[in-house]
Amino acid sequence: MRLTWKDALATAVAGANVAIYAAFTTGTDLAIIDSVRGASGAILLLGLAGGCALSAPPEEYRHLSWYAGVMSTLGGLALLAGALGLIMASELALTVLFSSTIALWLIATLRHALAPAKTEVLR
Repeated sequence: MRLTWKDALATAVAGANVAIYAAFTTGTDLAIIDSVRGASGAILLLGLAGGCALSAPPEEYRHLSWYAGVMSTLGGLALLAGALGLIMASELALTVLFSSTIALWLIATLRHALAPAKTEVLR
């Protein structure tokens, strides 16, 4: 595979997630991300936009059940942590949300960069 514009956009979203998490952990006074709920909501929304909206259709991963399993587990963990961060204002949940979101981005980007390119069969 090759890296595409979707990978570049997902990288920008991951960078925004890093900036939000770093600003929160250093005690920023920015309006939305100065609270656990605000930072959780921002990272969750960016993760949904950068991961779910830009992902490939499911039929592309039928032969990669291990990949789909790992990514689905990480995605479910991120969603659960995001919900807990919003509901309970848990800093641990925010950390799990951030870590799983970055792990999703990293695994997907490495897979796209290192997987062999698709070749069409001539008939």
